[in-house]
Amino acid sequence: MMDKIVGRIADGSWSEAGQDNTALSLDTATRLSQGLKQRLGQSHAALKQIIQSDYSTYSTAVAESTSAQAMIAQLLQGVDDLEVMLGDEEHGIHARLRGAMQNEAHIRERLKSNTAILQSLRQLSGINGELQAMDRMIQDGELDRAAERAESIAGMIGAVEEIEGTRVRDVLEERVDLARMNIQENALHEFREIITVEVGGGLATLRVDMKRSERVAVLFTALQTVAGGDSARHMVAMRIVNAFIRPVLAATAISRDPDSTSEFSVQLDADGERTGASATCDVVLAAVEYASRSLKDRVWTDAALTEVSGLVLQRCYLQRIPETRAELGEFHAVVDTLTEFETALLARCAEPPPEPPIHRAAKQLDELFVERQCARALAQARVAAGSTDFAVAELTAHQQWSLAFVRDTVEAGDAQLAPAWAQAAEGLEDAVFPRCVVSRSAVDTVAAAYRLANEAAGCSEPGLAQQLMQAAWCVLDVYGALFLSQHRQQLRRVPALGWQFHNDCLYAAHHAAILDRVAPGAESRWAQVAAGFLGLGARHMDEHVAAEARELQSLVNLDAFYDAASEAEQGQLAQMRRRVELALAQLGTAMRPPRVTPHVYFRALGAYLDAVFGATIDGIVGVRDIGVDDSQVLSEHCRSVHALTSLFRLDAEVLGAYSSLAPAPRARGADACPALLDSDSEAEEPAAGRGGGAGRLAKRHCRLGDKLLQLADILEISRADILARRRAGLLAQFTADELAALVRALFADTRERALDIDELRRI
Repeated sequence: MMDKIVGRIADGSWSEAGQDNTALSLDTATRLSQGLKQRLGQSHAALKQIIQSDYSTYSTAVAESTSAQAMIAQLLQGVDDLEVMLGDEEHGIHARLRGAMQNEAHIRERLKSNTAILQSLRQLSGINGELQAMDRMIQDGELDRAAERAESIAGMIGAVEEIEGTRVRDVLEERVDLARMNIQENALHEFREIITVEVGGGLATLRVDMKRSERVAVLFTALQTVAGGDSARHMVAMRIVNAFIRPVLAATAISRDPDSTSEFSVQLDADGERTGASATCDVVLAAVEYASRSLKDRVWTDAALTEVSGLVLQRCYLQRIPETRAELGEFHAVVDTLTEFETALLARCAEPPPEPPIHRAAKQLDELFVERQCARALAQARVAAGSTDFAVAELTAHQQWSLAFVRDTVEAGDAQLAPAWAQAAEGLEDAVFPRCVVSRSAVDTVAAAYRLANEAAGCSEPGLAQQLMQAAWCVLDVYGALFLSQHRQQLRRVPALGWQFHNDCLYAAHHAAILDRVAPGAESRWAQVAAGFLGLGARHMDEHVAAEARELQSLVNLDAFYDAASEAEQGQLAQMRRRVELALAQLGTAMRPPRVTPHVYFRALGAYLDAVFGATIDGIVGVRDIGVDDSQVLSEHCRSVHALTSLFRLDAEVLGAYSSLAPAPRARGADACPALLDSDSEAEEPAAGRGGGAGRLAKRHCRLGDKLLQLADILEISRADILARRRAGLLAQFTADELAALVRALFADTRERALDIDELRRI
């Protein structure tokens, strides 16, 4: 009961509603008080015990917490220090760790390297021993074993990776290369002792030491090992080729010495008759057989035998390419001999070439023949164009083109006329080149073109025929271009040479035009060649005449026309006339027929005289004041200058030779130049060069001749006569300004003179 009360008091339920708090007895209260006191004492003791226990735990916790705080502080300080060390790249922990790791790796690498070096030293020691053994083999003459040892050592050196790119490896490889060279030189030296060649005194000897023939296998093995492939045999074989076979083939006459038994000897003669192809091939085959037999077929390589074939080809074929069709037919037998020789020679080859030199050349014989002809003709054209002797081939008569002319031209080159020419030559009876002076080089060049065209006409192969025809065109083109470029100064300084070149151009154009009719074709260029030479000759003639005309104009002294009546000026006028006459005479001599055809002579002379006449007219018209006496002197001077037209006078015999010429043939597709043939009427009348004929020629070829005579009249007649002649159209060659200048110079300044000048200008 007491416990319930205390419990209710303790939990506060005693004073709940509906209960009477005063309904307790004193005893009960006393007991309750005592019970409470006892309970409080117990509670106090329990609480004290609990508090003591908790305090002890707390003290321990505080101590441990303090210790933990100290450790945490120390740890935090360590963390701070660690952060500082981690942040220091140079002296921090990262740097120390990296250094430690690098040291460890370096130590491992050094250990590995030292191990490899130790292994390499062992290998190098072995290589050194091998090198010493190889040197002993070389000294003992065991060249084949030494060569094998050299290759083995080279492999050992390559296997040592530690010396890659080092000086040690370079030295070792140089040592091996030196050993190879030593082996090769020793082997070749022995070969030179075994195989000896002597050339001199008209004898070539090939000798093989049969006592040492067994040594050949060792030497070849050594050479093949150090040189590789067939190069060793090829070196030995080429020594025989170059030292023996080549000098033998270089001699003119060769024959095998019948007295030689243990050796192979060939007699050489530089002055004797050239040995034929058959005998030459026999000697070469015998030499090859001797070397093969003596050296047990170990010497010849495919390349060396092909070289021998090429040398025979050079001597017996390329140097003997025929130059005519007749020789070409005979040469086919030689070609058959050479091909049989090459077949026998190359039977020794392990792998003969698919197309040996001689067999290939045999198939190209016609092509080589054509190429040789074309090359020879072009070379001759270049030589002819560059020749400085300017030899003359004067045509003593007009050159009538005929089949006989072509036959003679072709046969002069040791050829036969192609049958196709006979039919093509029909209808060319009118093809005539007039008599004149041409150069020997031009005649020879045209003949070369005819021979090439003849070969083309007789060639059955269209391609080769076209090649020959192209060469014929080129021969003429080359000659024309080179001759003018190389001799332009001489042609300018020497008038006779200039006219000769003009004739050469016409001669070449004439025959090119004929060949255009005789040898036509879809791709023919003969018409262009003819037109080219016509143009070249015309341009050269114009330039030549213009240059000489300027020289003649410079001889006209304009000062002599002023105050012409004075004694001094009259002397100058006479001297000027003599100089002009002398210059014209010299020019006329250089071109007087038959040096050139008459009409070419007349055309050039007319141009020269016009130059003198024009300079004289311009000089007199330019004088501002001409007195009465001066006009008389100047009039006489004009007539004396005009008298130079007497140079047109030529012998009737000279002109008559040109009167029967037919018109020139025209090149197809090109206009034939009228200068090719003399077609002027003066050549048709033998008397044209005599008496009044000279005056008629002067009127035809001198454009200013009449004007000069009219000027002579003007200097003597009155103003009225001048005006009357102007009205009648007799002074048409004078311009109004020229007539006005003459009237002002001749007559006084009056009103009537002014009216007459106005009238002259109006007419």
